[in-house]
Amino acid sequence: MTIFVIYVSYFFINSSESSLSKVVLLLITFFSIIVFLVNNVFLLYFFYEASLLPILYIIMKWGSYPERSVRSLILLAYTAVCSFPFIFFIFYLFSQGNSFNLVLRSYSFSDLPSLISILVLVSFSVKLPVYGLHFWLPIAHVEAPTFGSIILAGVLLKLGGVGLLRLSSFVDFSFLSSFFLGYLFFFLAFVTLVCCFQRDFKRIVAYSSVSHIMAIPILFISNTALSVKSLIILIFFHGLRSPVLFILVGILYSYYSSRQLVVTRGLLLLSPLLSFILILAFFFTMSAPPFPSFVAEVLFFISSYLLSSYLLYFVLLFTFFSLVYNLLWFRIINFSSLSLTYSIDKGLSFISFTSLSSSFLVCFSFFLLVFI
Repeated sequence: MTIFVIYVSYFFINSSESSLSKVVLLLITFFSIIVFLVNNVFLLYFFYEASLLPILYIIMKWGSYPERSVRSLILLAYTAVCSFPFIFFIFYLFSQGNSFNLVLRSYSFSDLPSLISILVLVSFSVKLPVYGLHFWLPIAHVEAPTFGSIILAGVLLKLGGVGLLRLSSFVDFSFLSSFFLGYLFFFLAFVTLVCCFQRDFKRIVAYSSVSHIMAIPILFISNTALSVKSLIILIFFHGLRSPVLFILVGILYSYYSSRQLVVTRGLLLLSPLLSFILILAFFFTMSAPPFPSFVAEVLFFISSYLLSSYLLYFVLLFTFFSLVYNLLWFRIINFSSLSLTYSIDKGLSFISFTSLSSSFLVCFSFFLLVFI
């Protein structure tokens, strides 16, 4: 998936960016593959953090706005504050076994302090990112060109999930479950609600990545064979879904010279073929059958129910609000023909209301069908 996403991103490089962008893509590929393969904790941490440098360069070199240098420093600050404490874990590991190797020694939870579990979760949650540590992500996506957003969503955001999986033997899952599970489920629904109020298509896709990726730490804390399978499938299909949406954002920007939903409308009349591709992307984003991403969503539902039946209510809210914001951008871009004399607030309020009503009717019909 990593090599495929980076290969696809190469075709969205402008001629003015081609001189250094090839080197950047090679560096990202090298750093990412090393994170997958290395069994040394120090090298894993080093290349995991080094994978951020190409994205910083992309933002500073080809960013959209004059404030791109300041915004890239915000991304660097998040990494410094939340990831550098992981060095404490590296030194602790070496002091216990005189080695950085991941497979030389098996650890029991009694051997490791609870702080280690928090350090592992927080360090890799920055790049997922978990809500609360996510503020750098919309900034980075808005600043980055199309190929940078594809790499960021398709590759770098998945390294956090890979790091959690590779260091799962050092984590006390019962401790993390008692402290973080309620937070993760609450903001799983909340950040999906935030997506319903976004006006920039690229910001919608960025925030939808945050809402969708919130399932990864939940599945990680579940720590069952079913949740691990669901986590891997979810990482894989999210790594394909988000780049597809960012590609569509880039194409629509070339059509309309804007990412605002009020401006990007009536695509069905402008380009029926692109409109059809957008329809397929919509159903793939919604994880609807027959798309295989449907399997990941079903496994996530089952894993959440096995954690607690009460947590299923948050998952249902997450599903409902996901339907709302996806219907929002889908209806506006494909079918909306609002006059430009309408104000932005009035237009979006009308469209949000109709999307919300449609979503409610669809969900009500679904639940009626299930209970009957």
